[in-house]
Amino acid sequence: MKTSLTEVCNQIKKGKYPEENIPKLFNYLANQYNTYARVNLVMHYETFYESYLEDHENWSEEAQDIVSKINRIIHDNLLLNNNAEKEKIIIEVDELRKEIMKRMNYLSIYLDIFQIYEYVFNRTEYRFKQDEIMIVENDDFARKILRYIFDTEDNVVINAKIMETIGQLPVRITKQRFFTILRESLQNYLGRERSTLNTFLYMLRTNAMLISEEGMKNDYPRLWEQKEALAGLKYNEISEEKFLEAEKVLRQAAAFLNIESSVYYSLQEIINEVYAILLISTYVGIAETDTPVSEETIHTILSEINTAFLSEDKAEPAKKLETKFEELEGIQENVVYTFIETDDVLNEVDKNYRKLTESLMIDPFLNVLLRTRKLLSDSLFIDLEEEAADSKVSESLIESEAEKIEEDMMALFASHDRMIARAVMANTLGNVPVFFKNRTEVMNYVRYSLEHCKDPYEKAACVEIINKLIIE
Repeated sequence: MKTSLTEVCNQIKKGKYPEENIPKLFNYLANQYNTYARVNLVMHYETFYESYLEDHENWSEEAQDIVSKINRIIHDNLLLNNNAEKEKIIIEVDELRKEIMKRMNYLSIYLDIFQIYEYVFNRTEYRFKQDEIMIVENDDFARKILRYIFDTEDNVVINAKIMETIGQLPVRITKQRFFTILRESLQNYLGRERSTLNTFLYMLRTNAMLISEEGMKNDYPRLWEQKEALAGLKYNEISEEKFLEAEKVLRQAAAFLNIESSVYYSLQEIINEVYAILLISTYVGIAETDTPVSEETIHTILSEINTAFLSEDKAEPAKKLETKFEELEGIQENVVYTFIETDDVLNEVDKNYRKLTESLMIDPFLNVLLRTRKLLSDSLFIDLEEEAADSKVSESLIESEAEKIEEDMMALFASHDRMIARAVMANTLGNVPVFFKNRTEVMNYVRYSLEHCKDPYEKAACVEIINKLIIE
């Protein structure tokens, strides 16, 4: 990063000559954001095209329709620079982004639901295995688990292993104890921002199959039918024939979710970068950049991939792209360093210099920079409209939310097979913060789970899965 930029940042932090330094900062960041977005776009676009060649026949019609729209926008507005209706195109891109986020949200909810059923299936299949079920000595296996968990001094790793293991052990605690653990986990958010509690509650609800969006059934009717089919089974009484039929349904759903989620994840990367380029384009080029990248290089790569996408023969992009990509090496890393150095300064301007940016008539410029920064962040599905929450989590709010989630879970337990209820509890316990105070409590929980699991098939499945975790 140029020394002059360092000086600009330092002077803004000290409140020196902001009317001169803030426009300089904005102009520099516009170039940097544009460079980063363009380099990332060609990288992701090329990778996405390779995936398209390999597997697009299995993509949904809706996903392929969004691909076509993005390819058209890249062709018309990034390659041909057709900016006659730029504002309209930005609105279209924003709508495409929201559509992707909506569908990804549905897929995420479905994924959590089918993971619950996978947990149940893994423990049911042993009923139909011809091999003799291995007898496990509870204390020996409990000690093996403890050695695995505590074979390191790193508390982060230890906690991760505890959560991973708890999520696979037989659940034999009472519902009262289960809900006590949930309430205690909510206490971790006392005094923190409301948004952090909301995120945690959303995670709990998705893990427990408590979230169902209105559009899930209409947008993914096949997944909805598969979910309903699995929900109506009695797993303790299921025949081998019915089990194999249901297992096929689960595998089909899982395969589709894997493909569809991967497509929309990649599409979100591309749409964010296209969105950022269109937003920032008005302000690019006012200042010189110290991260030179040939526009001809970017244009060539983008054009070759776009042409390949739009062609009927689905050909591989030209070999010359290999050398073009070499020209981009190291650019992303340099720009990211600039982002880190200037991030706090941009926040400072947003918080303390709004009146000045309005008087200089660069307030729209600041808003574009803030929005572009979100689009280029690691949070692919960030809400661009969401404002920072100022409210703090109170004791009364925790109590209210705890009662709601307990009520909803009790209703779910009452309407579903007992094995599904246990799967929900296991999935939830495997995702809440570690609730043990010491090693003894961990040991006691592990031993209790094993001793009180009287279903030899469920125990055999748990032992096999945990052994795999230990080996890996």
